[in-house]
This record gives sequence, structure tokens and C-alpha cells, in this order.
Amino acid sequence: MLSNPCMTFDHYHGQRGHLGLTGSIAAYKSLELVRLLQKSSISVSATITSSGSAFIGPLTLSALGIDPLYTPDYSPLEQPFAHLSSQFSPHVFMVAPATANIMAKAASGIADDLLSTQILSSPGSVLFAPAMNPVMWNNAATRRNIRRLGDLGHEVVEPDSGQVACGDQGQGRFPEIEVLYYTCLRKLTRQDMVSRRVLITAGPTHEYFDLVRFWSNPSSGRMGLATALALWLRGAEIHFVHGPMQPVLPLPGFYIYSVTTASDMYKQCSMLWPDCDLGVFSAAVADFAPQKASGSKFKKEGCTSLQVKMTPTPDILAEMSASRNRNQKVVGFAAEAENLEDNAFAKLNKKSLDMIVANLVTSESTPFGSEDNQVLIMDKSGSKEYLPMLSKQKIAWRMADWIQEL
Repeated sequence: MLSNPCMTFDHYHGQRGHLGLTGSIAAYKSLELVRLLQKSSISVSATITSSGSAFIGPLTLSALGIDPLYTPDYSPLEQPFAHLSSQFSPHVFMVAPATANIMAKAASGIADDLLSTQILSSPGSVLFAPAMNPVMWNNAATRRNIRRLGDLGHEVVEPDSGQVACGDQGQGRFPEIEVLYYTCLRKLTRQDMVSRRVLITAGPTHEYFDLVRFWSNPSSGRMGLATALALWLRGAEIHFVHGPMQPVLPLPGFYIYSVTTASDMYKQCSMLWPDCDLGVFSAAVADFAPQKASGSKFKKEGCTSLQVKMTPTPDILAEMSASRNRNQKVVGFAAEAENLEDNAFAKLNKKSLDMIVANLVTSESTPFGSEDNQVLIMDKSGSKEYLPMLSKQKIAWRMADWIQEL
């Protein structure tokens, strides 16, 4: 399951994905991939091999709305050109799970069943998501086949490490479905940010008073994550610095840095920022940190009141903006309780931002922890756009459109 279930993008209307299923116990996991692609408005077709059908039945796949579905008992008389990509016309083609056998056949140009013939006839890159025993994965023949697949223009998604079905430990576990889902989406997305290296902050910070108590806010980090994913899908290299939030799975070119305090976030951003050309600072950083109590855990016994001294934390947005070179662009966020446009414009100018995304925080409505938001986007030229209540993914995609023009 997705570590952040709401992070699906549903604007891929008219796109078709084709899934090849081979003989692995991991085949059942691909059902979740089908669901996610369908949630993104992608129609899904599939080919299942004879060994694959021993693990998951064609009826199950058909019940999920997969159409067309090519099974081991397909009739060449009824579908004489089912092996040609022009007949099932996928915009993205993924073999998941991919056994050592299917990768060996694809690497050698062998076409002795429908799926291997479809791979051979595919004019574009085919994605392979391996699932096998670690010994098989590390075998010299498999490593050679992976290199050959790369030479042929195909892509292999690295399998995970851990315990596999037989109980052995090592690399060979079927990749996380979230990784496969985003990999498919990226293949379907225009790569208009491919030259950009982006620093993005997200989530809250925790400023500790003692070992168990801290000063913070209810930010979930969803807006920052949605923005990072939208830019990554469009080709950007992402450096994602986040405070305490749900875990994020790594993707190729999506680097993750987990921090706790505002000071930690500032130090990490300071190291990354000189090598980035765009900064998107969406983290809800605590403005103040409490002076730490003496001892490991504060005891209330004997205290009738408590006064805590607070000290300012680093202003990460202001510091990064002030230290940038002329080619770096900075996008900030603002949460305002009133006068949204005036306050956002003032912050944009005060901190010399190229663009700002602002939302209202009131007792009746808050974006913190929610899946939806409504925002004002404004750039330094004065151009602006109000977005109504939308999913954070839709807002992130529109933000990416603005950012692409910076």
C-alpha cells in the first residue's frame, strides 16, 4: 500500500498502460498497481503468461476492468496480431512481476510466447519490475541480461532487499507498488523540468523542551510531498528535506533527508542549496524553540506554574533567498489568518521571492493535515491565480505549471 495513500494524480485521461504478469508469487501485488493506474484515469490492459496464471487467475484480472486481457489460451485465429504493439497500443508497458526468465528472453530477443513477442515488437522502452530469489538476482547471467536490457533501451526497476518468499534474505524482493506507480506515471508525463535540481522542504519541525515534549504544529507535509512528486514526475531531480511526517519511499533522482528541528532543517538546506537552482520552501517550520529543561524529563511535582523561555529559530526561507545567486529561484509558502493577498504580497517582497503560495488558516478551515486546500498563487510580477478547494495533488500540478515558467 502507498505510504501516503492520497498521493495519486488523476489527470492522465486517454493514456493506456499495459501490464505483463509472469510466474511469481508477487503477482497478486500487481492488482494494487492496476487500481492506482485506474485512479489516475489510465486504462489498463494486460498479458498473463502460463506460469503467471498459476498465481493469479484471469477472472480476477478481468473483474478489475482490465481490457483487453490476453491469457495463455488466447486464440491466434481470433486475434492474429495480438503480439503487435499497434494492436494493444500502450503508452507505458511494464512487466510486473518480471522473472529472471522473461528478462533473459527479452535480453536475447526470444519470442516464444505472447508476452515475449509483445516485448520484442514494442517500439518503446519496456519497464521491468523484477521479483526473484537473491541468488538468481545476483547470478552473473542475470546481471548480464540487465545490462543488455539497458543497451536495448529498456529500464529495470531495482528490486528491494529483505526477506523473499522462500525465506532467504537479500536483494530480489518485488519493488514497492508506490515506486512502480510513480515510475509508470513519469513515463507518461511531459519532461519539461528535466534540467532542474530542486530543494523542497516539507512537514513540521519538532522543537523539544525535554525528551518527550516539543513545540510544533499539525502539518502533515502532504502539500510539500505533492509538490515534490509533481516536479519529479515532470523530470526534476528532487532533494526533499522533511520534518517528522509519514515515511516517503525513495525514487531514482528523488533524494530524501529526514530532520527533526528547525536548526537541523536549516543546516541540511544550507548544504544542499548551493547546488540547486530552485527552492520550494513549504515546511511549516516552528518560529520559536523552547529552552530545554534541565535533566532528561521535566518533572511537574512541586510546580504550580511554568514559564518557558522561547528563542527564535532560523528563518530558512529568508536565509536561502538572501544567499542565492542570480540564477536560483525561490518559492515560498504563507499561512495567513486575514488579508490573504496583502500579507502574501508583503511576504513575497520582504523575502525577495519569485513566487508565493498562500492559504488562509482560520478556526473553521485549516490546510494542516487535510487532503485538500485552496490557495492563492502569486509571482513577483504581480500575476496571481486563486485556486478553489482542490486536492493537494491538483494544486501541486498547477504550481508546477507556474514554476516551469520561472
